[in-house]
Amino acid sequence: MKHFLILLCVFFLAGSCSYSRSVYETVAGSSSASLYDLGFSGAPVLKKRVLVLPFLDQAGLGREKVDEFTEIFLSHLNKDDHYVIHMGSLPPTPGGTSRTPEFGIIADPAGARKAADLGMNIMITAVLSPENVRTRKKGIWPFRKVVADVEIPMIVNAFDVVNGLLVLTHLESVEIETEVEEFDPFFDEDPEKLKYELDSKQVDKAWAQILERQAQAHNRKLKSQPWMGRILAVDSRGVIINAGQDVSLKPGAVFEVLGRAETIQSADGRPISLLGPRVGELQVTEINGDRALTTPLSDARVEVGQIIRIKR
Repeated sequence: MKHFLILLCVFFLAGSCSYSRSVYETVAGSSSASLYDLGFSGAPVLKKRVLVLPFLDQAGLGREKVDEFTEIFLSHLNKDDHYVIHMGSLPPTPGGTSRTPEFGIIADPAGARKAADLGMNIMITAVLSPENVRTRKKGIWPFRKVVADVEIPMIVNAFDVVNGLLVLTHLESVEIETEVEEFDPFFDEDPEKLKYELDSKQVDKAWAQILERQAQAHNRKLKSQPWMGRILAVDSRGVIINAGQDVSLKPGAVFEVLGRAETIQSADGRPISLLGPRVGELQVTEINGDRALTTPLSDARVEVGQIIRIKR
């Protein structure tokens, strides 16, 4: 019930607030400590596979600029090479009846299922939102003028596709002040008719700040998430899991197999099974590119689809 309330709060807050600098988070079913050895190198035990879907361009920036922003964001996010980045070919499909999400949280169940099938740990979606404009009077009469405070916002979401939960949705924005070119005493009634021009150097600087801060926020959150995967197959040879050489897995590593607890209803109506207690352990005996063969260390029953977690 606690997890359910947290998840509901995320969507309630997102649906009732206008753009502001804020962070909404959920806990993805585990209170485990970070898998980063922060006292030493800071490197993760295992890299996380991250699927990045094409950024949703609500601001009308154009494909070339969106591709440029994607590259900048990923260069900041993965500057320490802690993730295995995969680029999605299709943009996210927002849930609900609207084709574009009003508040930036993209619930894309089909995309999340595909990401899970591909062996991903995290799926990232982003919205380059339209400018948010507020007008005000500045100065003392008779030198008073009307200025526009133009907010440039971007929202980035990270989903744990193993658990099926939203890990983080983060809004970053920069506000630029500019003078309104044509004054209309009734501008408050139709702000879309305001005419203003932004300095291109200020806009470029704003986007550079937004992209770097977004990457920093998501990097901090993803570092704190334990590496989780799934059992792919069980046969006479052993148990095959979706971790391999690509995530820096080493022979002898041990994974915990987690059982299932109660099932809750997500915001989009899908059932989500919360993580239960440890029901067994698996030790890695053979490693391939993106999967590995393991041997159970106990007589516990393991099944295809069960969630596994690296043991420290």
